[in-house]
Amino acid sequence: MRTGSGFPIIQQVHIIVGSMVLLGVMLSHIHHEAWIYFSGFFGLGLLFAGLTGWCGMAKLLFLMPWNK
Repeated sequence: MRTGSGFPIIQQVHIIVGSMVLLGVMLSHIHHEAWIYFSGFFGLGLLFAGLTGWCGMAKLLFLMPWNK
């Protein structure tokens, strides 16, 4: 399903989650080790979405004005 932004919702989710995981890993190496939990949070979100079929980020992105 294409949206007004040019990217399907699921692709937007992949871009955001991938960016957040990468950011958390980079910050854990550069700033403080505890930032790895930031990446873990998004990893758990992906696991939950995969197991249940419900993705909260996709629901939120669907409500954004650029996806109307």
